[in-house]
Amino acid sequence: MPIIAKKIERDEREECLYRIRHSTAHLMAEAVQVLFPGTKLAFGPPVQDGFYYDFDSDHRFTDEDLKTIESKMRELAKKKSPFVKKSISKAEALRLFEQQGEKLKAEHVQTLSDGEITLYESGGFVDLCAGPHVESTAQLEHFKLTNVSGSYWRGDEKRERLQRIYGTAWDSKQALKAHLARIEEAKKRDHRVLGKELGLFEFPELAGPGLPFYLPKGARVLQQLKDWMWQLHITGGYGHPDKTYEPLATPHILRTDAWKISGHLENYRENMFMVYSLDELDQGLLTRESREDSQTNDKDGLGNYGLKPMNCPGHVMLFNVGTKSYRDLPARYFEFGTVYRYERAGTLHGMLRVRSFTQDDAHLFCTPDNVAREIEGVFDFCCHILDTFGFDYHVGLKTRPESRLGTDEIWDMAENGLRAVLEKRAAGKYYVQEGDATFYGPKIDFTIRDCLGREWQGGTIQLDFNLPERFELEYTDADNTRKRPVMIHRAILGSFERFFGLLIEEFGGAFPLWLAPIHVRVLPIGDTQLSYAQSVVGELKRRGFRAELDDSNDKLGKKIRNGKMDKVPYLVVVGQKEVDDKTITTESYHDGKLEDVTTVDALSDRMNDEIERRVFRRRA
Repeated sequence: MPIIAKKIERDEREECLYRIRHSTAHLMAEAVQVLFPGTKLAFGPPVQDGFYYDFDSDHRFTDEDLKTIESKMRELAKKKSPFVKKSISKAEALRLFEQQGEKLKAEHVQTLSDGEITLYESGGFVDLCAGPHVESTAQLEHFKLTNVSGSYWRGDEKRERLQRIYGTAWDSKQALKAHLARIEEAKKRDHRVLGKELGLFEFPELAGPGLPFYLPKGARVLQQLKDWMWQLHITGGYGHPDKTYEPLATPHILRTDAWKISGHLENYRENMFMVYSLDELDQGLLTRESREDSQTNDKDGLGNYGLKPMNCPGHVMLFNVGTKSYRDLPARYFEFGTVYRYERAGTLHGMLRVRSFTQDDAHLFCTPDNVAREIEGVFDFCCHILDTFGFDYHVGLKTRPESRLGTDEIWDMAENGLRAVLEKRAAGKYYVQEGDATFYGPKIDFTIRDCLGREWQGGTIQLDFNLPERFELEYTDADNTRKRPVMIHRAILGSFERFFGLLIEEFGGAFPLWLAPIHVRVLPIGDTQLSYAQSVVGELKRRGFRAELDDSNDKLGKKIRNGKMDKVPYLVVVGQKEVDDKTITTESYHDGKLEDVTTVDALSDRMNDEIERRVFRRRA
C-alpha cells in the first residue's frame, strides 16, 4: 500500500496563520480605502497560503499601487489597533452599510439572519465579518502583496466587475521568505508559460475562453498518456488483472430528456451549454426569445439539447442495452470522453480549469455485495497512478450536500460503504469533508500536493444508488428476481488537461522520457556531417524513438542551448570525428555528457531501459 498523507487537522499553527491572514485582509482593505477614497468592499477571506480582498473601484490597481498599499499597511499596523468584535442586528447592519454606500455589503446582509451578524473594528475600519482575528494589528508583521486579478461579485459575470488583490502573510520572517521563494519557483514552472514556450498548447482568442488546443508536441504527450492509461484499463495492469474495463464511446450531445432524468438540469444546469438543432429551428418549434434565454430557463418540449458536462448518462444508457444478469456483473465501462462545462470566466486558469476537457472516465455497475471489492480496486488504481508519478497525496470522504437526489437512507448506505473502504485501506489517514459531495452520491477524492506544496483535485470515486433508480436499471439475480445494480463513478487522473498541466509544473516542462514529445535531437556541427546525422536520426526512428534533426545554420553552442531550453531529454552531437568513427557524443538533460554512450546501440539501450521502467527524473 502507498503511504498516504495523514489526516488533515487544523493544528495550533494553522489556526494562528488563519487568524493572521484574515486580519491582514482587513488591514489591506483599510489601507486601500485610505489611499483610494470611494473604493467599495466585497469579500476578503483568508485562502491557502494567504488572503485576498475584492474591491469595486474606478481606479485600476497596478503593481506600483501594491507597494504603496503595503507601505500604508505597515504604517497602520504600527498603531497596534485591537480587533473588536460586535454583534449587530440585521436592520442596524443594513442601515450602517447603506449609509457608507457599501451596496455589496448591504446586499450580503440581506442573505443573513438576526443573531448571526457580527462586525469587527480595528482602528477606524469596520467590516462585516464572522472572524476570527488576532488580538491587534501589532501581530501583523510578515506579509506581502503579490498580484492583482479580475473577479465578479459572487462569481457572476453578469454582476459587478471587481479587482482582487492577493497577498500572503505568515508568522515569521523566515516563513514569509520561504514562501516567496516558492512563488518565484512557481513562476518558473507555470504551465501556462512553459506550455507556450515549449509549443505544447494554445488558447486561440477566436475560439473562446477556456477551450484548449493541443499543438503537435502537446498532442504527442497527451497521446502517450492516453495509450498508457488505455493499456492499464484493458489489462488490469494497475495490480488487478481480474478487474479489467471495456471501452465505450458516447456522443458529445444528448436530448434534454436524458439530462432531466439524470438530474443535471435540476442540479447542474448553470454549468451546462444548451444548444438546438437547425431542423427544429426551421420548423419554428422555438421562439427567438426562448432561444436567447436558453441558458437560464428550462424549456419543455423539443429542441433543447445539452453538451455533456459528464459522461455518466451515456454509460447508463449503454448498460440498458440488452438484458443483464448477475453473471454479467460487475460491468466496468471506461471512456476518454470530452465534456463541456460552463465555468465562469473569472475562474478559468490555463489547463487547470477549462471549459472543454477530457476525463479518464469510468462507470462500474455491480451487485450490492460486490461494492466494497470494486471500490477497493478503483482505490488501488488511483494509488498506482499517483505512486508511479511520485506525487504526494491524501484522500478525503465527501458527504451529502444540501441539494441532492435520493433519500437519507440511500445516502447513509452509500457513505457507510465508502467509509468502510477507507477504514480498510487508509485507516486514520483520511479526512472527512461534510457537505462536499456531488448531488447524486458521496465520494472519495484524491488531493495531489505538488512540488511547491500546492494542492489540486485529482482522482475521484463516487458511489451512486440514485441514477440506477432514475434510469430504471435492472439485472436478473440468481433467484430470478429483477434488482437494481449499484453504480460507481470514477476518474483516475480527473481530467487529462488538468493532469497535463500538473505534470508540466511538477517536472518544470522536462517530461519523463516515455512522455517527452521528442526523445532525442541530433545536432550536426556543420553541413559536412549532415548526411551522417540524418542516418542517425533514421536509425533512431526505426527503433521506435521520437527523434529529430537540427539542421539549422546555428553554431553548435546555440543548438545545444536551444535543446536545453526545449528540455529535450537527449542531445546527440555529430562532428567529423563521430562521422569517421561511426560514433556519437551524447548529452543528457539531467546528467550532462555521457562518456559511456558513444553509439546508437548504447543510447538505444539506455532509452529503452528508461522508458520500460518509466523513470521519473526531477531537475532542481
